[in-house]
This record gives sequence, C-alpha cells and structure tokens, in this order.
Amino acid sequence: MSTLPADAHVFALAGQANITREQHFGIKGFMLTASVPWRDALSVRGLWAPPYASSDFMLEVRLRGESVPSSDYWWNGNECRREGRLGELRVTSALVIPMEQRAALLEFSISNDSGEAVTIPVQFAIRGACDQVSFWEFSGPGCSETDTPWAERANAWVNEGNAVVKRKEDRAVAVATDLPMLRWETLAGHWEAIAALQPGETRTYHVAMCLGPAEATVREVRDLVRAGEAAVHSARAEWAGQVADLFTRVPRFEASDPRLTAFYNRSLVGLLLNQWRVPDFVLSPYYSTGGINGGCVCCYLWDFGEPWKILPLYDPEALKAHIKQFLSLDITHHFAWIPTTGEAFGPWYPVNQEKIIHLIYYYVLFTGDTGFLQEEVAGKTIIDWALFHATYRDNQQLPVSLIDYGKGNNHLELRGAFRYDHHLPDLNLRRCANMTAAYELSKLAGCPAEALPERAAALAGIIKQQMWDPEARWFHHLDENYNPGLNYNVQMFKAIAGPALGDEELDGLISHLNEQEFLSEWGLHSMSKLDPAYDQVDIDNGGGGNYTAFTPRIIELLYRAGRPAPAEDILRRILWWGERMPYWGDSIVANQIDYRQDTPLQNTIGAAAGAQMVIFGLLGVHVTPDGTITINPHAPGFSPSLKLTGLRLRGRCLDIAVEGGQFTVTA
Repeated sequence: MSTLPADAHVFALAGQANITREQHFGIKGFMLTASVPWRDALSVRGLWAPPYASSDFMLEVRLRGESVPSSDYWWNGNECRREGRLGELRVTSALVIPMEQRAALLEFSISNDSGEAVTIPVQFAIRGACDQVSFWEFSGPGCSETDTPWAERANAWVNEGNAVVKRKEDRAVAVATDLPMLRWETLAGHWEAIAALQPGETRTYHVAMCLGPAEATVREVRDLVRAGEAAVHSARAEWAGQVADLFTRVPRFEASDPRLTAFYNRSLVGLLLNQWRVPDFVLSPYYSTGGINGGCVCCYLWDFGEPWKILPLYDPEALKAHIKQFLSLDITHHFAWIPTTGEAFGPWYPVNQEKIIHLIYYYVLFTGDTGFLQEEVAGKTIIDWALFHATYRDNQQLPVSLIDYGKGNNHLELRGAFRYDHHLPDLNLRRCANMTAAYELSKLAGCPAEALPERAAALAGIIKQQMWDPEARWFHHLDENYNPGLNYNVQMFKAIAGPALGDEELDGLISHLNEQEFLSEWGLHSMSKLDPAYDQVDIDNGGGGNYTAFTPRIIELLYRAGRPAPAEDILRRILWWGERMPYWGDSIVANQIDYRQDTPLQNTIGAAAGAQMVIFGLLGVHVTPDGTITINPHAPGFSPSLKLTGLRLRGRCLDIAVEGGQFTVTA
C-alpha cells in the first residue's frame, strides 16, 4: 500500500508519508466521523454523529486473541484501508463512512497463506456510550459513562441476533456483522466466533456501526451489513462524486512541481471534511470550523472568514446562509455559534468585523449578486450591517481616531506574561481596509457612504504618525495611556497590500521576513524569534509556528503587493504541508515538520486559504467592484509551468496557462 491504488483520488495519502498521530486521525462523511487507530488493522475508536456521540466507542477485532498490527495503510477522506499479518494470516481492511448516513462499515479479509486448513477464533470487543449532545464547541464532547464500572457498561449491550445494541432513552448505538456463529459474552463485552479457512483461501466479512435514533439505527445497521461489499463500493463512489463536484466549482490546478499541485489539492479537502448535512442543524449544508473526531463542530467567524474568496466559488448559497446566521447574532460580543441551536457563544474577537465585511464583499464581487445587499437580517439590510461593522467603535460625529481594543487578550491570546492589548496597529490598519470594502459595497447598493474613504485615509495617517517606528521598521502598539511598545507578531503582515501602507512601511515590514526573525526552514513563525514573548509551544500566535491560514494569506498579500520574491521564498518552505498530512489543523510548526497537537481543531476549514493563495496570489487573479477581472501570474522558479482550469467568476469560466515566461487566458 506504499503505492496508492488505482481508485485513489487527489486527496488520498499513503500511510508512510503521514505524520498525523493516531488520536488526531479520522475519516468523515456528511453525518458521522470516526477515529481510526492506524496501528491496528481491525479497530475503530470513537464515533461522532451530531447531535449524537459515542466518544468512548471501541470496536476491536482480534484473531486468536490478538490484535492485528498494521504494516501499511492509506487514507482517502471517508475511508482508511489497512493491512497487516498475524503468522500465516494476511489481513486487509477498509473502514468506510457512507456520506449521508450516521454509520460506518468495516470490511476485512483474512487470507490463509499456509498449506494447511486453519480454524481461527475471532473476538469482537465492543463498548461505547450513547450520548446526545446539544453544545458542540471547540472541544469534542466527553462521555457520560466515564465513571461507570465496566460490568455495568457491558450489561447495557443487548444481543439481538446478528447485532448488539445499546439503547438509552430514544437513541441507540448498534453493531452488526455477517460473521456466522456468534456468541455474545456479556461480562467480557465481546462477541466470539470461529472462522475456518482452507489452504490459500480468503474470506471477507463486514461489521457495521450506527449511532442515532434507536429504531432507525437498528434497522440501518442491519441493512448496511446485509449490503456488505455493495455498501463499501457505494460509499467510495459517493466520495468520488463529491470530489468531482468540488472540482466543477473550484478550479483544478496543475504545476510542473508536483509538490505545488499537492499543496493546492490538500488545502481544499476541508471543504468536504468540514461540511455537514444534518437535519438537526440550523443550516444544511453547514460548514464547521473542524469536525474530525468530534472537535470544533461549531462555527467560529475567525476561521470561517479565512477562505473568504474560496467559499463564494464553492458554495455561494451556503455562504449567504452562514453570513445571515452570523449577522442574526451579536458578533460584537461573541465569536461563534452552535449548529444545533444557532445560539452565539464565546467572547468578541476584534477580527470579527474584518471577517464578516469581507465575506460579504467577496460574495458580491465574485457572483455579481448585488441584490443580496438589500436582503434583511435582524432588522437591517446586508449593506447596513456591512456599514455598521465597518464603523464599529468609530464615533462618526468625531474626527477618526485609534480604537482601544481593551485588555481581554482576545487577539493573540498569548499564554505567558506578555500581552498584546489596547491600541493595536494591525487591527487599526485593518479598519482602513474594512471601510474601503464597505464603501465599495455601498456604491454597489446605490447608497454610497461618501465619508468612509476620507476617514480611512485620515486613520492611515494617524497610524503612521503615532505608531510607525522608522528605526525599528515596525509599528508600535500603545497601551491604555498611549505608551509605545514593540511586539513583532505575524498579524502585522496582514496590512500588506492594504490601502494604508506606503512604500516605506511596506518595505520595512517585509525586511523582517528573514531567518533571524520570522522564517525557519519549514515555515513562517507567528512571532519573531527575537521577540521576548516568543513561545515555541504556543504555535498559532505565540511563535512556534503559525495558524494554518495565516501563512498562505500572507503569501497571497505579498504577491498582491508586487513582492513575489519573499512570497515565493515562504511558499517554498511550506510545500511539505501537502505531502505529510491528510488534512491541516489549527496550526503548523515552522522549525520542524510537525503540527500543533494540543488542540481538537485538526481539520480547519481555513486551510482553503492555501488554494486561495494559488488562485489570487500566485496566478494574480483580481476582481474589481465593477466586475473587471485582471490576471498577473508569478510562476515561481521551482515551478515555471502552471495551469488553472475552470475558474468561474462573474458568470465567466476562465483557464490560465503559464509556460516559458508567458501566459495565456482562455475565456
């Protein structure tokens, strides 16, 4: 399996390349995700099917009393195939999830490679709670049976023919198999059976697992195991169909350097892995911040807003629904909402305003749907909301001034003694971009907010006057008493290509993108290595690496600002991302090949910022509010040939090819 099979797709990853730990490794459909211990060829640990969860679920198939260690495996979205050996027995397995069922199916084959007939005792160890969870947040759900004695847990399972079922109120978790002659051992919590194989013979069996409403679950688990091989093929076909559909919406990309192609493709897998089609959710389809193994099933604006140029390409209707959901809540006090209830929770993040404005901006820009600006949510039109958030905390009756963002540590969330609070230069600079985008939207809506460009320009002047340090070539942050301090964090680079920087400030910021400060061999750091607040363990914002979406976003901005050399330099350093992880989580380490482990966010939707960078940075695609599309590619030295096909913008379909220092565009 070191070589991927012929039916593998662009998202498949061979196990030998994978650095993802077992506890973070999983597969997912649109209704269920399962944890896959890749070291064991015949086990499953954990089932999550919101609003249902069996966080402690375990299915462990043993042959002759032993687990079968995996010698190889590979991953492909809703499937993981494993293989192993136990003496003369060769074992292969496929764990698959039907895309629109709260179920998983384990198909495994046992081959007798000996010259004699064998009789094999088979045991199925089974456990797992049957919980219903209403609050899906950053952490995955716990287990209601954590302190329940083992015997009590085992006795809750009831043997019903070819299935064992645990019921709780109106829900159930169930396991069924087509292995014959099963005997349920209640106190041991496992089935026992015998498999007999002649010399050279291979036999294939199936085990189905379902979680959800009781009667439907028991019926579904039996139907699934009865379908057996056909159900496995169907689940594979469903995934292949979703992948094909994705690339009819988002363009395909090829590069002469296969690492760049892999990077682009890998960044997009979160559009499928973070997508849910669950009738119990307030939106369907619904896009979570995470989801693998039950973590981060909620929707955080700081993450959902990162791929703001990809979402209107892939699913514009769902994007509109999510924008409206965020606007129906008070995002001046909260940063997320719960999919089961739609209720807001958590603190205010000061990036909320940037995210919601630009989600609206790029939806309208890329689709041409200006009518969306007149739709109403919670008593205001969309354009009114955009203007509200562009001027949030800005008293329009007074001259524009810096905003004090308070003392909440809600921007970098630094873990040590250092804090980055009060008058923050990066956030105040983003206000200039927010006002500029809202102004363009107001013109498209027919109600131009003429004061905004003037206030944005005046604010840019104040920031440069009060915060720019020409010797440090960096911006000061100011405390509550306007005392200056320098914090060299990656957020400052978000101002690149914005409306507020001149050449002096742009060149000054870029000068810090060097090996001594922000760069290491495998990526971009979130904090300068020379800053006293640098913390190797605090990967996302404290220094050890970077929040996953930030690095490609900054590369895109460098290309947009006409600085391809530093953009290419950083891009070269992160090409390994596409080859070593099945999906990208919260943050990725910069000074070694690794990722942040102390987080349940292991498959962020913000990863799509990688493909966003390729299209709108590397290939230089730019759309102006009047609908003009310009293209200005920057082929990197390590990959001089590039090809993008099927880019759909403003009702047009574009292909871009770069070869030999020239490029062609076909519309």
